Amino acid sequence: MKKQYLLFLFTAVLIFGINSCALNEDDEYVPISSEDNKDGGTIAGPVRFDFSAVPLAKLSDYHFFVGPLKNQKPAYKVLPYEPASSLFSDYAHKKRFVWMPKGTKATYNGDDNVLEFPVGTVLIKTFYYDHVQPLNTTKIIETRLLIRKNDGWKLYDYIWNADQTEAFLDTNQNGIFVPITWTENNVTRSIDYKIPSQTECVTCHKINFQQTGEKNTPIGPKPQNLNTNYNYGLFSRNQLEYWKRVGYIDNTLPPLASIYSTVDWRDTSKSLELRARSYIDINCAHCHRVGGHCDYVPQQFNFSNTDMYTFGVCLPPLFNIPDSPYVINAGDAEHSELMYRINTNEGSEMMPIIGRTIIHEEGVALMREYINSLPNQCP
Repeated sequence: MKKQYLLFLFTAVLIFGINSCALNEDDEYVPISSEDNKDGGTIAGPVRFDFSAVPLAKLSDYHFFVGPLKNQKPAYKVLPYEPASSLFSDYAHKKRFVWMPKGTKATYNGDDNVLEFPVGTVLIKTFYYDHVQPLNTTKIIETRLLIRKNDGWKLYDYIWNADQTEAFLDTNQNGIFVPITWTENNVTRSIDYKIPSQTECVTCHKINFQQTGEKNTPIGPKPQNLNTNYNYGLFSRNQLEYWKRVGYIDNTLPPLASIYSTVDWRDTSKSLELRARSYIDINCAHCHRVGGHCDYVPQQFNFSNTDMYTFGVCLPPLFNIPDSPYVINAGDAEHSELMYRINTNEGSEMMPIIGRTIIHEEGVALMREYINSLPNQCP
């Protein structure tokens, strides 16, 4: 059987070329079918680009994807991933990928800290909507790249053209609005989707541990968020386990069972507390944690913070909201500062202050249920 497989593989390489192959679960090459290339585009080889020339003018210049760019089919060693809970971005869907240079690995740096990625790492995140009106199509709006250079993380945004054939570097870095109307779950919404400016990107993507100076940082790829299964198409596997298997994490990663991990906030089989804390972590903790943009206020929403007072329960807010004496008024969601801020679109009062233009109705409902479930213990 093994000989037959090797003969098949050798034949496939001759016919398709080694660049037309992908990995299966056993780290073996399997040929990509002609269906993947039906639009006539040339199958690209492994990722290749001039690192010294970054940022490149077009997304396709990096060769992160094979086949038509809009299909977002990752090239060899460009791994898709997904955190247990996702940051709300006006109901946009997201596709995330990670790529690291050959021979490099990330290092564990704590459950709730971003992995220490090697120089050359690229984190890729594409924002898109399905069922866009009036033609009920899919529309990709932007692809954001976080690239680890010698002097830290750099943030670049690529804006897709109307034909969905290419994304071009946003050289103005001032951000733009993109009108969009879409239907999902029988609800039709219309918004002006905001592609953020460089300043807005840095506001969220920064950290200042021990007040040693602000540094750009990713948000999602933390062990606590990646300790979940992902369906890779041919197989499903724990993401941390698979990253280690393909050589993207070194031996500093602790046993998976020991990692204090977030959950999918939509998974009602999990406890209400875990769901609520996971939701607030991914949506708020990049600012509301030690070293974050809002660490001057007392509440800390990071998942690892188990102190209920500094988490906000019965904690007086720094900025007064009428009829909301506490950040989280245990047992009384409607008189909690947190509920007011996530349930308003008033620019000077809403939270998060960046990243959304409309209210996340399902998230509001989750936090209302959680706060009302807490014992009424505040004075």
